[in-house]
Amino acid sequence: MYQMLATLLIEEFGIEADSVRPEATFRALELDSLSLTELAVIVTERTGRLVDDIDLDTPLHAAAERYATATAGV
Repeated sequence: MYQMLATLLIEEFGIEADSVRPEATFRALELDSLSLTELAVIVTERTGRLVDDIDLDTPLHAAAERYATATAGV
């Protein structure tokens, strides 16, 4: 799940690959709330998993873990 998030951030949002690290927060990667929502929609469409407790200060590793452990239900 982490790799999918990292790839999306690099390919879909234009984040520099060197900046995408497990401890980086979405805020540190200069995403705003609209971008974070767009990312959540893409991940949900691809995985069927919905996570609603991720915010701009969530580190990437924590977001990946939440998606990995979320139950499908969308």
